Amino acid sequence: MGAERDEPVAAAAPAVDVTMPDGQVLRGRLYSRRQVETGWVYRIGLVLWQAPTPDRPVPGEYRTWVPVAHVASVPGADYSAVPTKRLTELVPLPPVSAVQPAPATRWLVDTERLPRSGNVQPTAVHRADCWAVANGTAIASLGAAREAMARPGARGCIICGTDMSLA
Repeated sequence: MGAERDEPVAAAAPAVDVTMPDGQVLRGRLYSRRQVETGWVYRIGLVLWQAPTPDRPVPGEYRTWVPVAHVASVPGADYSAVPTKRLTELVPLPPVSAVQPAPATRWLVDTERLPRSGNVQPTAVHRADCWAVANGTAIASLGAAREAMARPGARGCIICGTDMSLA
């Protein structure tokens, strides 16, 4: 992963304790901190095992942003040189404009590779232009697509949005 601008090298980054989502605490490094509208986030690094090939795992650093509530200082560590950006120093980002796809006019029903649940074979309904479906049975009308979604074991695709548009 590329380092962000103003990040110290690993040897200069002070140690921190990071509480993981499952409650375990790991020792990591603090690279920078940033104030956001909801509080502070810290850019930390954790050394974890990576396996470029299955027979040769090697240690590698994983860097990510973590809410401040999950990071604790280590006694004796000096944090005075950690790059810090306050909300007033940050350049405002332009507003995000959500571009909605054109309404679908064709759909596909794909049989999923999941085990049957009783007599029901799970299926997924996709837009015909969805990249997540390899092949499927074509459906030409909105009513037929909604009927396919109403069948037992059917679901909409979260990638192309039929989980919301046909619900």
